[in-house]
Amino acid sequence: MYRTYKKLTVLDQITSSDKVRRQIVDTAANLYARKGFASTSIQEISEAAGVSLPVTYHYVKNKSEIMRLIMEDLLEAFRENLTREIADIRDPEEKLAIALIIYHRILDREKEKVLLFYQKSASLDRTSKTRIMQMEVDISRIFAAILEDGITQGLFRKVDIDLMAYNIIIMAHMWVLKHWHFKNRLTLDQYIDNQLATVFHALESSH
Repeated sequence: MYRTYKKLTVLDQITSSDKVRRQIVDTAANLYARKGFASTSIQEISEAAGVSLPVTYHYVKNKSEIMRLIMEDLLEAFRENLTREIADIRDPEEKLAIALIIYHRILDREKEKVLLFYQKSASLDRTSKTRIMQMEVDISRIFAAILEDGITQGLFRKVDIDLMAYNIIIMAHMWVLKHWHFKNRLTLDQYIDNQLATVFHALESSH
């Protein structure tokens, strides 16, 4: 069952751009999951979101653009939470642990959207694909910067930073992609604890 939003007034649609964008994106994600990407029209998304069709088209021109917005939301949520939580932390080990925990929790909260990305990314237009790939690189760079800092300080052993950053990303995605398996024996917290141990064991410095 997806959520149907109360129809926004024209004034709301003009003055509450963030709210309108969020309703369009969340409604689209729910409809895509329930009906499928190909079977969902922009008009259906507009009606379910309580946003007029012209205003919906002001934010998105096609369904590929909506998928891009879904991924942008995931990235921004991660960035905002991470920036807030690690702003005053100097220790790379603590910073990496917090970043990993935040990323896992956001992906868990947005499991539906992450699965949509994996299922439908091949059907996106070239511009949206390119943008989403760049956003994935942006996430990897957040982890890479923390790893590089830890290596510089001698807290982590020297590793292929780009590869390790992507290992961390895929570990987090695995909780969503293989949730059908892990949910039978691990809670999210237990999964995160296990993956934290794996990451820090791989980074353990010999000094």
